[in-house]
Amino acid sequence: MAKSTAVVAAQSAIPGVNEAPAAEAVVLSPGEVETIEQLGRDYWMAEDAKAVADRKLSQCDVALFDIVKGVSYRRFMAIRAAYVTGCRDKGAASDEAAAKVWERAINRIGTSCGFERPKAESEAAKRMAEKRAEQAKKYEAKTDGELDEQRAELLAKGDSKSVREALNIAKEIERREKPVLDMAQAHRVSLRDKLIARAKELCKAGTADADDKMIRALQALS
Repeated sequence: MAKSTAVVAAQSAIPGVNEAPAAEAVVLSPGEVETIEQLGRDYWMAEDAKAVADRKLSQCDVALFDIVKGVSYRRFMAIRAAYVTGCRDKGAASDEAAAKVWERAINRIGTSCGFERPKAESEAAKRMAEKRAEQAKKYEAKTDGELDEQRAELLAKGDSKSVREALNIAKEIERREKPVLDMAQAHRVSLRDKLIARAKELCKAGTADADDKMIRALQALS
């Protein structure tokens, strides 16, 4: 049934009825847009700088491990003193502040590389070190192959004196092999850190291509 003229007139008098919808209100003012965009820029720069700093820190840790691994306590403390001086040169407020940077670095390579701090040498330790040096000098003219043959001959004799000498030769062979083994381990650690850093970069990129690279890398390592 058609509405009467009176009803239509009454509805027209109610505010908001039959009016065109108002234009959608502006959510952000131009000033707010600029402020938030600048905040996004600042966040991006901070995150990017942090990623660069993390990579640099990882590289420094590997270099520090190469320097301090296997050193004596005396040399370790000399390295620490030079490190603290370097921190002071770059703006560390005090030796204490620089020493805290050193402690954090040593703790990191202790976790990531298995580094163990050398202990202060006792008189007994010094005598042992001197004895090892004498043993090394005793065998320095012989090749690894010659030492291995001599060890086998001594073990074949079987008497206590020969067995002790064979053990000394075994220790000398291990001493010679240690730098090579340590270098190989340091190389593994460096590769691992580079893989982690690259994975973080790809994860941060968040692109399909980055995801594909991570998947293929994981498959290759499986």
